[in-house]
Amino acid sequence: MIKIYNITMKTPFGTQNGRITFVINGGSLTGVLEGMGSKSKFINGKINDDNFEFSGEIKTLLIKIHYFAKGTLNNNKLAASVNTNHGIFSVTGHLVSQS
Repeated sequence: MIKIYNITMKTPFGTQNGRITFVINGGSLTGVLEGMGSKSKFINGKINDDNFEFSGEIKTLLIKIHYFAKGTLNNNKLAASVNTNHGIFSVTGHLVSQS
């Protein structure tokens, strides 16, 4: 199953808009995070019922942001907390596509 969410990230660099694509295969989760002018695949993804977690790295022109995300999917909404080497980001989103 593929789920695509438009997201808003509250970061120390200001509010950033983006998109996240989840590819769900049983309890395994892979996908792509788009935001802060970057597009990156995430790794180590797991999903159990409505709870998910994954990690990765966003590379911008000036910095690399290593992150670990943990959150929930509920009624076509996404909510997550993202721990990074630049602070904690709060992420919310809504489902725009599912197949």
